[in-house]
Order: sequence, then C-alpha cells, then structure tokens
Amino acid sequence: MSLYLKYRPHDFENLVWQNFIKQTLQKAILEDKTVGAYLFCGPRWTGKTSTARIFAKALNCTDLQKDGNPCLKCDVCKWAVENSLIDIIEIDAASHTGVDNIRDIIEKAQFRPTKTKYKIYIIDEVHMLSKWAFNALLKILEEPPSHVKFILATTEVHKVLDTILSRCQRFDFKSISDDDIKSRLEFVAKSEKIKIDDTSLNYIVKNSGWALRNAISLFEQLIIDNEIKYENIVETLWISSADEIWDFLQMLLDDDMSVLEKFEEIQKSGKNLKLFFKDLIFFAKDKAIEEIKSWNSIDKIIAVLEELSDTYGKSKHSLDEATTFLIGVLKIVSGYQKESWVTQKAVPAPKKASTIVESKPIPKEKVITPKEPKSESISLDDAAQLFDAPAPKQSWDSFSIKDFIAEVKKLWAPGGVTMALRASSIILEWSVLTVKFKTPIGLKSVQNNGGLWHMQNALESLWMKGYQINIS
Repeated sequence: MSLYLKYRPHDFENLVWQNFIKQTLQKAILEDKTVGAYLFCGPRWTGKTSTARIFAKALNCTDLQKDGNPCLKCDVCKWAVENSLIDIIEIDAASHTGVDNIRDIIEKAQFRPTKTKYKIYIIDEVHMLSKWAFNALLKILEEPPSHVKFILATTEVHKVLDTILSRCQRFDFKSISDDDIKSRLEFVAKSEKIKIDDTSLNYIVKNSGWALRNAISLFEQLIIDNEIKYENIVETLWISSADEIWDFLQMLLDDDMSVLEKFEEIQKSGKNLKLFFKDLIFFAKDKAIEEIKSWNSIDKIIAVLEELSDTYGKSKHSLDEATTFLIGVLKIVSGYQKESWVTQKAVPAPKKASTIVESKPIPKEKVITPKEPKSESISLDDAAQLFDAPAPKQSWDSFSIKDFIAEVKKLWAPGGVTMALRASSIILEWSVLTVKFKTPIGLKSVQNNGGLWHMQNALESLWMKGYQINIS
C-alpha cells in the first residue's frame, strides 16, 4: 500500500488543516443538528473527499466518541474503511453527468438504509453535472427523506447553480499551509522510521503545490534505504543544489553576463530546466520577502521575479523549453525590462507659432484634464502662464521617458507603479501623455496606488504642468 493511502485520514483527529470545518461538523453531529445537504468546495487535494468520508462514518458510527469522532472499531466504521458499506454511495459526477443518473439516485434514495442510520450520497466534482441533471437534483435536495444525506464536493463552485447552493450548507476548504504539510511529513517519517534532513523536507513542501497528497507521494519516491538526503534528491531528480540556484539568482540581479555560460552549463549537464526555473522562482520570492522585511528596495528583484514567472508560464506551450528560458534570462541581464519595454515616439516641434493640438477624446475616468486655453493658437510662453508654470526647459521632442519614470520614483510612488511604467508603452504627443500597459495588472497597480497623481506631479516637476494623461 502506498504511503498516501496508508496515511489518508480516517477520523477528524488526523484531518490536516481544516480545523474550523471539522469542529463545526463534529459539533453538529454531537448536537444532532445536521442538515440534508452539504457542499464542500475548494482547491484540489485539500481534503474534501476525505472529510466527506469521515463525516459519513461519524454520522453512522454505532459507538461515536465524545468529541464527535468515529470510533473506527465498530462494524459500520470497518465496512466504511473497506469501502464495502452499501449505504455510503460515492458517485463521480464527471462520468455520471446525465439526468438519468440523478433520477436513478432519487429513486433509490426513497428506500431506507440496510445497515446504517443514514443513507449517504457523496457526489464528487458535482459541477460536472448537466443543467438538466442539476434541475432533477433540486427537488430532493430541498426536501430530502429523513434517512438521506447528500455531500456534494467541487473544485469549481462558480459552476454550480445558485439554486443548488441555496439548498446546501456550504464549507470552503483552504489550501494546506506549508507548516502543516511539513508537520504531517515529519509524522509519516517518524511512523515509518525514515530519516530525513530539514533541507529535504523544505524541498518536498515547496514542490507539493500545497497538496498533501503530492507531498507524501514525492516523499515516498525519494526514500533510499530508509533515508531521504538532499544530495540524493539532487541526483535522483537531476536538480541543482541550493547554492547553485542562489548563485544563478545573484547573477541575474547583478546583470552578470556570465550567467549565460552558467545557463549553458546547466543545460549540458542534463538537469531538468523546468525544475531549475521553478526552484529559481521560489528562491527569488524568498529573496524579495527577505529584502522587503529589511526595508530594502525590491524593484530589481520584482522585475526578475515577474520575468521568471512569465517565462515559466510560456514554457508550457513552447516548442523548445531551453530557448524559452534562455530568452527570459537574456531579457533580464540585457536590461530589456528597464529600457526596451518602453517605446518613445519623437514629436516634431511646432513649425511656426506653437499650437496646442486638440487631442482625441479620452475616457473621463482615465484622464487628468488641464484647463482649456482661451484661444486655439498661443505661444509656449503664453501656455506656461495659462498653466501657472514657467516656460518648459526642454522641447517636446527631447522628452525623456527615463527621466519621467525617475521623477515618479522620486515622489515616493509605490514600487508597483514604477515597475508598471517600465513595462509599458509611453508616448508623448503634444499635450497628451499616453501610457499603454502591457498587462491588466500594471494598469490596476497604477489605478489603485495613486499612480495618476504621481505621474501628473512628475510632469509638473519636468515643466509640463497641465498635460493630459491617458492610461489604458
């Protein structure tokens, strides 16, 4: 038997992390205040199905413990553990999506259980049911027979009809914390008499994706002679050591071009590039947290982290992973993020008298509009007086985007604002500064952190008071 199945929880005491949920369910059982239908929702591998099985056992246990836990010793509990209890029915909605499947459930639910107090239906991935199947399920969920309980489980609660939600008592499961996964692995190691060092434990936890099932499966895979050593992990999974990853990250932060030689060395060694960059992202995240706790600037490391994350995402659909990762490294060390993402468009100086050209209509919620000039054609000196500012020291065609972003930073704008500006297209056309962000996150960062205010004040500092700003 695999370790995951061996250590799968069979009572509430061994259920990891979901304390509020298990305490609520235990209390309901003890006080006999259970309802006819429950909905367990949340990310994968957070214990929804395990909790449903434990709850079903506890509801039917003939020797229920004082804390609401099933005894695991009576015949009902033993049959339930062996999956031989016909009164607890598990259904995978992904393969039973039709209305006929639900009608069959409704018909059989009318008959009383044979060996237990309640007949319990556990319907997993309930969001996969068809619209007609949901409608068929509605009536029995609203008025289920007194001897029937329904436990629905789903990873995509937004796909479940509101009418179904309203008929269920809902419990939201959360991703299991790293500390709880680590604690559970230590328990498994102690029970199985497996020696494991702390570095190996941390590696398994980081690569579990907050899923206990993944963590225990990886744990079991790495056991060699009743021991798990980090050196063996490096050899078994063809990954890089922590020191090697830290060195690579530091090269990226220092824009050290020798990182290209290091990249080639890693590639030629046959190590798993995908795992290497996944670990690199984790290390960069830890570095960012460490720096911000020390009140140090994290602009550079955030830029590196964003590029690494973006590159990792692209690698899933690339023809050649190595080339995709290399492009990401080149972007970082070449300064591509700092300069190349920002495009400048030269604007010719006025031919005769300086004219403020009417700009295209700009959405009100995204524009800071200066006062309207009294006449259509005025000189630069007149424009300066109109906007209560001295004449510009530089012409429009000499406008420096780099200086503009630096000025925004000087005004103590949040780091996310300056990073978003660096990763955008900035164009100055006459009296309008247009900023187009690469991602919706960049736009949101500016909108939520007073970005427009900082940008407007930066323009005023550069003798460009009253200019319009258009963001999209």
